[in-house]
Amino acid sequence: MYESDKDAADEHWYGVQEAASYLGIHRATLFRALRSGLIIADRTTPKGRARFRLATLMAFRDRLRHQAATSQEHAYAPVAVLAKLAGLGRSPDPVEHSIAVMEEAVRLLCSSGGNYDMALVALRVPCEADPYALKTLAQCGLPESLKASYTYLRPDVPFPVNVVSRSGKAEICEDIIAQVPLHMTAQRVLMQSNIASYAVYPIVSGSDDGRAILGVLAVCGNAPHKYSEQEKTFLAGVADALSTCITQGSLLTGLDLYNDSNRLTPETTLGIVSHLLETAYARTRCPDAARSPLLPVEALCNLVVEQSHALTTWAYGFPPQDCGSTVVLTLEDDILRQYRSNLQSLVQRTRTADGLKREQWQNKVTAIAFPVPLRCGESGAVGAVWPGVRAEVEAERVVLSTLASACSLVSQYTLGGCD
Repeated sequence: MYESDKDAADEHWYGVQEAASYLGIHRATLFRALRSGLIIADRTTPKGRARFRLATLMAFRDRLRHQAATSQEHAYAPVAVLAKLAGLGRSPDPVEHSIAVMEEAVRLLCSSGGNYDMALVALRVPCEADPYALKTLAQCGLPESLKASYTYLRPDVPFPVNVVSRSGKAEICEDIIAQVPLHMTAQRVLMQSNIASYAVYPIVSGSDDGRAILGVLAVCGNAPHKYSEQEKTFLAGVADALSTCITQGSLLTGLDLYNDSNRLTPETTLGIVSHLLETAYARTRCPDAARSPLLPVEALCNLVVEQSHALTTWAYGFPPQDCGSTVVLTLEDDILRQYRSNLQSLVQRTRTADGLKREQWQNKVTAIAFPVPLRCGESGAVGAVWPGVRAEVEAERVVLSTLASACSLVSQYTLGGCD
């Protein structure tokens, strides 16, 4: 081995994820910088993966800082935006500085060569009334009349920011008059606010199946504007950086992402658990239980829906009926029917799982399933769908665990043991 090869082997090489963490930017932003030639990898692995020396990363970081601090030209405004966002990760108190950093970022966006007259960063805060509701974190140039019209017309009128909040895909309009509008009322409101062009990008965390929409980045212009590919890449990079800004700034922690009336408080959870066990015990002692209009498992599932604000429940593996679900006396709508179908699939898959499974569907509801060991070596599972995005589900787990115990109790009483 040559001496230079030995030195290279001993040197620490930064992969993309580690390099992005060092720079304080999203890994997707670093990939875009590689593709555009803003930074050059020092070497590439046989599988084509980029590797960087520490000196290269330090030089790139210093270049971002220098250009952001010293340049007076609009051409460097995109670099300044990314540098500001990257600086948040190195802040001693990200929580305190995150909003200020985003406010500075939208201000810089509105000074980037005159293309953007308005800019907005908004966090997604779904609620029962509006599953695609948004909360403004930072904005520049938005007229008060636009804010008032938006508040009045939501959730009936879909604005571009809400469309992106739902789909997770960027929406770009280069001429609001020439392009076919998604909604006539939304177009009229935007035109009354002197908006002639706009671009809206989703702010997301994770990737693939774990991808979650955190919010949106929007820029608007008072004149028609042709967005170049470089410009689209830059805006997508800003959205990536904002994702890091939001998560590192702990902005999701203090926000209620679902309606307070639907939250399972400790007191509510204790009441549901007590009622489930009391109902199951009463069923085993009631001589008329067999003549009840509802089977025991169905009655227990109904109780969970009524008291925990679940949209639907499903229990599998508890005889004499293989499956028990919420009994709906009125005609179900298509959405609820789809939720139930998806929940049945989740419950079936959870039967052989090691523990609780949680899924978020369309960033509107949280589905949770819990495996249950049954008598005679069989396995079952229970599950429910609750409204809103629920990051902490310990209370829901307790409710489902108790539902499983109650279902087991009434099923054992009905059958009287295994064959």
